[in-house]
Amino acid sequence: MRSRILSSLGLLFFLVATGVFAGQLDLGVDYQTWTTNSSAPWNGSEFLVPLTLSLDPWKDVNLYAQSEFAAGQYTDPINGIQNLSDISDTVVGGKIGFKSFSFDSFVNLGVNLPTGNEAWETETQYANIPTDFVDNRYQGRSFGLSGIYGVALPEGATQYGIGVGYLYSGAFNPNYGLGVPPENLKLGDSVFLSLNGTTTFPSNQTQAITASVYLFMPTLEESQNFIWMGPNFNLSYSWSNPSAFSFEAGAQYFLPAQTAVNGQWVTEAHNSIGPRVYLNPSWAFGNFVLAGRVKYVLANGYDPTDLFYDGGGLLLGIEPSYKFTLDSQSALTVSASYDNITANGAGADALGNRVDVLFNYWTMGATYEIKI
Repeated sequence: MRSRILSSLGLLFFLVATGVFAGQLDLGVDYQTWTTNSSAPWNGSEFLVPLTLSLDPWKDVNLYAQSEFAAGQYTDPINGIQNLSDISDTVVGGKIGFKSFSFDSFVNLGVNLPTGNEAWETETQYANIPTDFVDNRYQGRSFGLSGIYGVALPEGATQYGIGVGYLYSGAFNPNYGLGVPPENLKLGDSVFLSLNGTTTFPSNQTQAITASVYLFMPTLEESQNFIWMGPNFNLSYSWSNPSAFSFEAGAQYFLPAQTAVNGQWVTEAHNSIGPRVYLNPSWAFGNFVLAGRVKYVLANGYDPTDLFYDGGGLLLGIEPSYKFTLDSQSALTVSASYDNITANGAGADALGNRVDVLFNYWTMGATYEIKI
């Protein structure tokens, strides 16, 4: 399977390079490392090489493909030191624009091809930064499908958008490194609904307000009901000025999940996922951009003495970047970032009392993009 995927990516690269299709190629290199204040080792580093291809073979048609090579070293008290290297899953898809009753519309169809290591994310979970703050950079899942339909409704300087999507998730077989067999989980499918309004101002300035919700289907274990995640609500506001100050602010809220007990759904006693708010400001000085990020995760509804308690925490980050325009067809963007993360109650002292865990997370990267 992996050789066929790499061959397909090679063919797409050949078509772009020979001018058969117009498009863009992005090749990145990223190094990321993190440490903690915990006495027990809970650290890691990753070297990533993402590759993205975007092709425009016809008007209103865009094809894309994305994959990456990853090599990481992870240290935690349970698994010790792990050295992993592999190709991640590969995502291929296409976006088609058309008219729906005279309104601009699009359909975006994507396929997740299981070229990655399905055990990677769970084997490294103890050494990784909690996903409340930083998403997993590596993805190894099973076959998946996604589709989004959107329509734009213009009204003067404001354009309203409506989007609906569906995500099919295939089997996901994690191995937690504890000598237990895979749990044969099939993640629940999800439905995505979105409403947004975008207003354009002089000098290419824009503001956007977006409200969305994810509705989930039950997750299955050995083909039996296991857990049913509650809906996830999102609200955000953004102001974009390509030559000065921009920002995005938003909030997320998660309703309680349900678990299957003796064949019956039982709603959990408290929200297992705490709400969160974020603010991402940035300032552009020509080709230099200074970006920041603040994310505050509230504690979930469980008591600190409960096994399911998650204390949330705070992320404070800064990321400068500079874009070098090499010529009319290519550019190189270099960036670095630092995030200070406090995960409340995520660790334990010698007496078993909950203590905060402080993460220091550094990244350095470069992305070369070329237009054909």
